[in-house]
Amino acid sequence: MRQTVYIDVLIAVNLFINYFLLLGVAGFLSLRFRRLRLFLASLLGASYSLSILLPEISMPVSFLVKLAMAATIVLAAYPFNGLKQFFRELAAFYVMSFSFAGLMLALWYFIAPQGLIIKNSVVYFNISPLFLIVLTVVCYFVIRLINRVTGRQAPEGSFCTVKVEYNGKSAYFFGKVDTGNSLTEPFSNYPVMVVRRELIQSLIPPEESGKIRLVPFHTVSGEGLLPAFRPDSLTLVCGKHTYSIRNVYIAASKTRLGEFDALINPDLLQKTSA
Repeated sequence: MRQTVYIDVLIAVNLFINYFLLLGVAGFLSLRFRRLRLFLASLLGASYSLSILLPEISMPVSFLVKLAMAATIVLAAYPFNGLKQFFRELAAFYVMSFSFAGLMLALWYFIAPQGLIIKNSVVYFNISPLFLIVLTVVCYFVIRLINRVTGRQAPEGSFCTVKVEYNGKSAYFFGKVDTGNSLTEPFSNYPVMVVRRELIQSLIPPEESGKIRLVPFHTVSGEGLLPAFRPDSLTLVCGKHTYSIRNVYIAASKTRLGEFDALINPDLLQKTSA
């Protein structure tokens, strides 16, 4: 029996599936993301679903093709922060994709709903737009529930937009409140925020100015000194709260800080300096 595949429904269904898979990955790994970028990556993934119209692909070839597709979707969805982080995102996306595919195979095996096709690892439903909207809402709340139960959902306020001002110049970026960052400047005992050096390069005063302090740090991989300076002001917008801080030091790190631009000392959110 021939089954008719409607291209608009095929694209819409797979756009929906990819978006919520990517949203699930972001929630599970506590990734910072932009919804527009997630949507465009989902649209890219939906375009790959046209492979359902091709002749049946062998399993080894299908696996390699799906791996390449998944890699491009992940790269399109999230900022690139090194190969290690990329492979974490890719692995999470694959785990969720396989889980979803398993669910669809079980649905097909036990219920065999009319209009369901699985070919070349692509899922197709012949469903109405209204049902698709209802399913979208249900899946959204299911993902929220899973994130809460597993504790993977980042608490409100743990991600902040940051503005640093010094000597008439400003820098803007994103940061994460990191409970592992308890650094303080040794002489003043002011909290230290660690930032990727390239983001604040234009603000760092020259070494001969005498305004650079060295902040000792210890990690599981070693220890060392970070150059730091005291800005004219620091503004953090974390959730619904805004913090204006002066008594703080900004340390410049040449190494990547995971997927974040800055690691914020949580002491900065407990008090604001005059």
